[in-house]
Amino acid sequence: MDTIKLKRGQKLCTYCNTINGVRSFNCKSCNSPFTMKKKRKNTPALNAARINRNLIVDYTTLSKGDKIKVLKGSGPYYIAESGEKQYLGNKGIFVVDSLLSNGIMAVSKYGSIEFLYMGQEEKSNVLDNIIRSPYKIALISKGE
Repeated sequence: MDTIKLKRGQKLCTYCNTINGVRSFNCKSCNSPFTMKKKRKNTPALNAARINRNLIVDYTTLSKGDKIKVLKGSGPYYIAESGEKQYLGNKGIFVVDSLLSNGIMAVSKYGSIEFLYMGQEEKSNVLDNIIRSPYKIALISKGE
């Protein structure tokens, strides 16, 4: 039995031995279907579901050294003339340094100390379009 050397971007039909394009679903001569690989599940959606399970409701339960993730779409925001919200706050992974009466002092991965507001939503004293809103945070791991 002779084996056919396929070039890059080609696949062989198992029924009629016709060379087809690698992205074709059916053979161009006998129209038999090719078996296709299954697509991977969307991992970012799985990660989001995992984070939502660890969502922190009461930030005072945190302690120094806890690793938290600040979720996108939370924290202080600016309301543009079009009505669109533009978030001004930080997002990403932080390590809790200390807890204050209205927020968290945390260290970012770059080593800077950030204040994460956790109080009630209120308008800014400086501008009416800026809203001071609490961050949504999720616990990644407990500190020592």
